[in-house]
Amino acid sequence: MARIVGLILVVVGLGAAIAPWTVSRTALREEIAAQLRSSSGLYVFVEGPSTFALLPSPHVRLGRVNFVEPQAALVIKTENLTGQLRWLPLLTGRLELQRAELLRPQLTIDIDGKPMTKAGAVVRAADAKPATPEAVKADRARLGVVSFVDGSATLRRGGVEVETLDHIDATLDWPTVSSPAALDGAATWRGRRGTIALWIARPSEALRGEASRLTLQLKSPVLTLSANGEALAGSRPHFTGRLVASTEQLRDVVQLLRGAIPLPVTLGPASLDATADAGHNGLDLAKVQLKLDNSNYEGSLSWRVDDVRPQLSGTLATSALDLRDLVRNLQPLVGRDGHFNRETIAWRDQSALDIDLRLSASRATYDRMLMRDVAGALLLRAGRLEASLADASMYKGTVKARLVMSPVEAGGGVEMKSVVEARGVDIGALGWDKFGATKLAGAANVNLTLEGAGSSADQIARSLKGRGDIDFGKGEIVGLDVARTLRRIEKRPLASGLDINSGRTPFASARMTAEIANGVATVSDGLVQGEGFTMSLSGASQIADRQIALHASVASADTKGDTRPDAPAFAFDVVGQWDNAALVPDAPSFIRRSGAARPLLAPRKAD
Repeated sequence: MARIVGLILVVVGLGAAIAPWTVSRTALREEIAAQLRSSSGLYVFVEGPSTFALLPSPHVRLGRVNFVEPQAALVIKTENLTGQLRWLPLLTGRLELQRAELLRPQLTIDIDGKPMTKAGAVVRAADAKPATPEAVKADRARLGVVSFVDGSATLRRGGVEVETLDHIDATLDWPTVSSPAALDGAATWRGRRGTIALWIARPSEALRGEASRLTLQLKSPVLTLSANGEALAGSRPHFTGRLVASTEQLRDVVQLLRGAIPLPVTLGPASLDATADAGHNGLDLAKVQLKLDNSNYEGSLSWRVDDVRPQLSGTLATSALDLRDLVRNLQPLVGRDGHFNRETIAWRDQSALDIDLRLSASRATYDRMLMRDVAGALLLRAGRLEASLADASMYKGTVKARLVMSPVEAGGGVEMKSVVEARGVDIGALGWDKFGATKLAGAANVNLTLEGAGSSADQIARSLKGRGDIDFGKGEIVGLDVARTLRRIEKRPLASGLDINSGRTPFASARMTAEIANGVATVSDGLVQGEGFTMSLSGASQIADRQIALHASVASADTKGDTRPDAPAFAFDVVGQWDNAALVPDAPSFIRRSGAARPLLAPRKAD
């Protein structure tokens, strides 16, 4: 009997406690609105009907609820708010929300510089000084659980919508200001559905500028990212910790973020593992382990946004670098017709950001060509690109190079300057790897300077000017036997001319100088010297058409290298496309050696 009486008293007491909320809907709305206002710092307006129910658990339902920040920097409109109530406060006649669910809420955030009013439990905790009675009191404030169901968020600037999140389904579990906070949810951003999981150990300390443990996970069809470390909130947010990310196509991620891609790099599959230091001015990555396309890198990277343009900088090292794979999106230099590409150079976003990268590779390949111990740099600043090869070992020699490209303000197009310096490079091995054949062999020293301008590779080639020098020590010419031709020309001159395209010609030294103007390289100082002969070269090359026309005069020489005027001599031409130039005998030079044919070249006597 005592239990029954006790139960009746509890029911009567509970009925007396909830009676005001079942009778006065106005009181119900005002009480819930006051709690929401105290915890969020937002004005709360309930425009729809309100109901209270005890079963299956005590809850309230409010229709058409609007949350408005006093400066209108944040506005939330929801079709329906369902709030779960705590039991114990209800027994004393108070309504205390434990959980709130917002159906199809619409968030509008205005970032026109209007400062948000400092109100609400979170703001009070952030403003309280650490280890003070005010901080202790603020940390005890109850918050609860808030869920968004099929919501949306819009970011506006200057009255214009600049960003939108759709179909937001998320839950924030934050019982009190000082307790851990967890956010789990999903949303659609720029057509991509993704999920987020965020956990903060001590949110109140983070709000006051103290470090708090944080974990974050983002998953979407284009990117997976996780962060684990310590974070600070407030006016100068900061994070330090481990950052791990991966994507099947880095280019898709950059395009999703509407970032700039000023260089024709591939940006395919990528993964990153690094120690991150992130703040409001940018992101610094140390102990970087980066896999991009088919290469693995390590080093450091930095992304800064505190200057006129964003800046990407860093130092990366790799054991193997595939240059062909890296610049797969680069327009082909030569078209299918065998001429330089006539398509307009598609150089976009060159002024969107600055780049300062240092790169080293133990081994770098481009198709079959190979370089070792490569050290280079890439600098892009205000639209001016400078790529430099500080040092590289290549085919038993060394190579240095520098390329500068910048947009031409008047008339459009690109201005290009290039310098190449090679020492002791085995031209024969290079030719085999690049072309599958070679006409020259030996260690070459090369100096080449070029500059030109145009809107396509063809136009740049037609405008080229500069100078080129190449010299060899010992080497050989493949496809020509000078010694045999000189021996046979006296006895069989015509047959020797027909049989010139075979054999090899060793030489002791060779040099050639070309002056370049208006896309034409003119050779005026070409000399090859070997045992028993000298060969002088002259002619020109139409660079834009990739055509060559050289004339070679071969003379017998003594042991000192001096020519012997009365000894055998002949000449030939090298003509045609660069890729398949032909060696053509100079017919008159062979006919002159033939007694039977010599009268054909003799001048006619006057009648």
